[in-house]
Amino acid sequence: MRILFYTGKGGVGKTSIAAATALRIARGGRRTLLMSTDQAHSLGDSLELPPGRGVRAAEENLDVLEVDPSEEGRKAWGNLKDYLRQVIRDKANDGLAAEEAILFPGMEELFSLLRILEIRDEDRYEVLVVDCAPTGETLSLLRYPERLSVLADSILPSVRSVNRAFGGLISRRTSVPKPRDAVFEELDALVKRLVRLREILCDREQTSLRIVMTPERIVMEEARRSYAWLQAYDFGVDAVYVNRLFPEEALKGYFGAWKELQEESLKLAAESFPGQRLFTLELQGGELKGIPGLIKAAELLYAPPAGAEGAGTDPSEVFCREAAFRMEDESGTRKFLVRLPHLRQEDIEVLQEGSDLILRVRNETRRFHLPDKVSRRYVSGWEYDGKELCIRMDYD
Repeated sequence: MRILFYTGKGGVGKTSIAAATALRIARGGRRTLLMSTDQAHSLGDSLELPPGRGVRAAEENLDVLEVDPSEEGRKAWGNLKDYLRQVIRDKANDGLAAEEAILFPGMEELFSLLRILEIRDEDRYEVLVVDCAPTGETLSLLRYPERLSVLADSILPSVRSVNRAFGGLISRRTSVPKPRDAVFEELDALVKRLVRLREILCDREQTSLRIVMTPERIVMEEARRSYAWLQAYDFGVDAVYVNRLFPEEALKGYFGAWKELQEESLKLAAESFPGQRLFTLELQGGELKGIPGLIKAAELLYAPPAGAEGAGTDPSEVFCREAAFRMEDESGTRKFLVRLPHLRQEDIEVLQEGSDLILRVRNETRRFHLPDKVSRRYVSGWEYDGKELCIRMDYD
């Protein structure tokens, strides 16, 4: 199943772009599901569908699903949540404090993404188009699987052993209830599902992340930062959409000053996302909603180049397969190269911890587990040219 993720700063029109793309693919004859993981769902409004829950048919070959994060959270960690609630209630004298304390930011939205595994296993659809939460929230969700896998591999087995050996004693001495085996089993299963989800999301042949923005410089700068972060975590970004461009006839009079700014923004977009497909859509004459309006937008987005014939672009294509990092040999030195555009050298820190290479970019941390052929080497230096980070690794 091909999976297309649409994300972007709030208000840039990602829901409209995702819906238009899904309609285009469905009308091309492929069975398509359009899914929203944003808590503030607006897919139904965009397609002008009547209110409803669960999977709904929008038209032939196109179904729509607005995921309920609370329901997905209950299925994913109900036992663990009940245990944490029990622990906190003893200290918080029951009440709302216990409920508020276990509302971990972003967790329920993350569990919404786990629905992808079920949809994929059901094998009913050829293409899944996902309308994600705004970029910042989406990036927060995507880093959870890697962090939780460290917890599962390094910490959980030890905690489980201690609980079996001394759990009853600890409970009597501290009044902290002993967790049941079901809690550990659920957490272990959850982490395995998240790791599997990450593998799917990082498979460039299967999954593409696509960034939607408008030509304003502030929005574009956020898109550039998001792109750098996604590259650091090895997610496959294959397309960028610049939405709501002013048409030529509008760039006169009051909006005349936008002409040069818009041209500069498009030039910057072309330079900032090398290898990615760049799509543009002009600001439409009315609000972009309803199936006819979305179909028109899709025709404009994916039309063949001027003067060319044919059906235009298939948005389910993979537009870029370039990996975020690679390794090269140079005179006995192994170079670990990571694509990190749009940063400053002072934003980057490189560390090594055993056979793990740790990369810190601003406030984010990325851990690479080094293959055997370089795990016995040490970091001898690194440099950054504004586009790519080169880490040199040598023997002692």
